[in-house]
Amino acid sequence: MNRRVAIIGGGLSGLAAGVSLSERGCEVLTLERRNHLGGRAYSFLDSKTGCVIDNGQHLFMGCYRETIAFLKKIGTLDRLEFQDRLRVDFLEKSGQTTLACPGLPPPFHLLAGLIRMKGLTLADKLRALNAGRAIRFSNGIEDRTVAQWLDALNQSARINELFWHPLAIATLNESPDTASAKMLVVVLKNAFTGSRFDSSLGISRVGLSDLYTHSARRYIESRGGEVRTNVAVQELVIENKKVMAAILKDGGRIEADFFISAVTPRAFLEMLPEEICRNEFAQLSRLESSPIVSINLWFDRPVIERRFAGLVGARIQWLFNKDLIIKESKSPNHLALIISAARRFIDLSKEELVEIALEDLRARAPESRSAKLVHSLVVKEREATLSHTPESDHLRPEARTSISNLILAGDWIATGLPATIESAVMSGHRAADLVFDR
Repeated sequence: MNRRVAIIGGGLSGLAAGVSLSERGCEVLTLERRNHLGGRAYSFLDSKTGCVIDNGQHLFMGCYRETIAFLKKIGTLDRLEFQDRLRVDFLEKSGQTTLACPGLPPPFHLLAGLIRMKGLTLADKLRALNAGRAIRFSNGIEDRTVAQWLDALNQSARINELFWHPLAIATLNESPDTASAKMLVVVLKNAFTGSRFDSSLGISRVGLSDLYTHSARRYIESRGGEVRTNVAVQELVIENKKVMAAILKDGGRIEADFFISAVTPRAFLEMLPEEICRNEFAQLSRLESSPIVSINLWFDRPVIERRFAGLVGARIQWLFNKDLIIKESKSPNHLALIISAARRFIDLSKEELVEIALEDLRARAPESRSAKLVHSLVVKEREATLSHTPESDHLRPEARTSISNLILAGDWIATGLPATIESAVMSGHRAADLVFDR
């Protein structure tokens, strides 16, 4: 049977679902309300410099198996570059420390990397071994925050500052005081208990849109599918537990055998009749989001030689040297500085955020102190990811819904992973599978 599937949302999950369904011969129609694809992971050109700007810098991991398979299928995997072994430099006011994992089998490569990390005492390193045992057996994590779990394991303030907290904030986009320990342990297990490559970090050598959106669209359209932008769904018409049609804001009507919602929880609820929201999906209104702020700075000279680094004891958590990342940099000396879990910063002005970035950078990168800032650009993503809390662990819905032909996709559904790129792609693939399971 040739199935017609309407996908609402043209981000990673929607495009992954569309590619998977197109490959299997479905008639795919993808609808995106904005004028560009990519959802919460896209890129654009800065009008002044011509530089490619990501709406939020993303790191990939070797354990992102479904993402790697997706990029390979659409022909863009070669645009990702992975480390041979996990290495992260951390910049402090007093200098630099590095987590460099040797060529040992997991998880011993991580433990060896922590043991060799400067700035940690012997007691810190022994406590890290205790945490390793807890990770293996998932001890004491249910309904705990990251901070509570680390306290129970007697982790010191220093190892929290250098390793645990940066890892939690980067992968969960949430403060350790509120972030789910369960989700952090999922990250640790996936990254550090499989193959050594699983923990290697990957970075896109092109903008996010060039990494996947254009190629995914071509893949879908080359197999008879259609991808429309600037098309917003106003509501879903649901009768007898079945979606009969999607009504567009311009008055158009879309009918299909199956509908996949690949939008945020808030956007999904806005499409539903009020009674169904209240009776079937009430818990989704309790899911919250967490913002990310990206501060792009251009200088009159090079200020750092590393491709990326963590900043310790700073408001800025990560620094990315776009000159060393993007293959065809249009303007030199471009840095992207990232604040994850950015609730305290999201409403600050551009000028205030730039000043924060400059202060934190100059305190840790001496070459930046004499460099002149020539341009800046701030990007705010208010709903960058799901807010991962112990409560959200119980609220995330399954892909299958009580509406017979309505399927959910998105990094925020119950994939078993945090709301990462891998979770988004996995949810899209799962949604495509469910089309054929019904």
